Amino acid sequence: MTRALATLGLCWIALACTSPPPAPPAGTPLVDDLGRAVVVPARPARVLSLAPSNTEWVFALGAGDRLVGRTDACDAPPEAARVPSVGGLFPPELERILLTRPDLVLMIEGHADLRETLTARGIPVLVLQPATAAAAVADVRLLGQALGAPAKGEALASRLEADLAAIHPATPPRRVFYEVWHDPVTGAGPATFVGDLLRRAGGENVLRPEAGPWPVVPLETLVLARPEVIIVGSAASAAAIRGGERPGLSATPAARDGRVYHVPDPDWLARPGPRMVQGLAWLATTLQGP
Repeated sequence: MTRALATLGLCWIALACTSPPPAPPAGTPLVDDLGRAVVVPARPARVLSLAPSNTEWVFALGAGDRLVGRTDACDAPPEAARVPSVGGLFPPELERILLTRPDLVLMIEGHADLRETLTARGIPVLVLQPATAAAAVADVRLLGQALGAPAKGEALASRLEADLAAIHPATPPRRVFYEVWHDPVTGAGPATFVGDLLRRAGGENVLRPEAGPWPVVPLETLVLARPEVIIVGSAASAAAIRGGERPGLSATPAARDGRVYHVPDPDWLARPGPRMVQGLAWLATTLQGP
């Protein structure tokens, strides 16, 4: 009997260690990515997403039916098209936002005036702005808590961690320039979400951290940096560089060796959402190429 009780006790301990965290009691503050303590209803029924990445996460957590509004830019997954749009965020349309009567608003960094206006009206606003893939996974757990679905948040986060860990970086590392805009030439620095995925994929960013997150890059700087791989957002831009039509970029080792690529879907890398796994897999495979 003693041995059986001891065994049962061990089983309960194992279950306790593997069970998802419980949903926080109503009124428990959650700390968002700006370090703000936000009191969220126990299970918000009317959720407004003001960022494409957050919209994708809500659907990935099985709570898309609770979305009462989104922005025009929230175009994924396809089911998002059925959610009413409140317009864009440049500038935000406060009247349309308020008409959705949200009990939770999901935002990204920026639009501080809108955030403060909603907060002053008693509407909880949770800001999710991860700068790394690991931070995005942590946000999945946070959003699961906020939606009153901690088990789903934990399950999705664990699956993402496993999927990300299964993607092996390219070897040897290659010097990479990631262009986010062509006129003026603007790149993704190391301290961005894109920069983190580049690092995970085995890329060495040719831009220095002190240049900032999205620096305008002089062509002479790129020539001196000698990137071995250049990644751009469109097939036309890639073809122009390969064809010698982009001075500076066309003179790099990447162009000379045929290592200029365009992302099949830039949102894989630009949005810190569920498709970041596809983006990282594509990057690792691309950097490992010939």
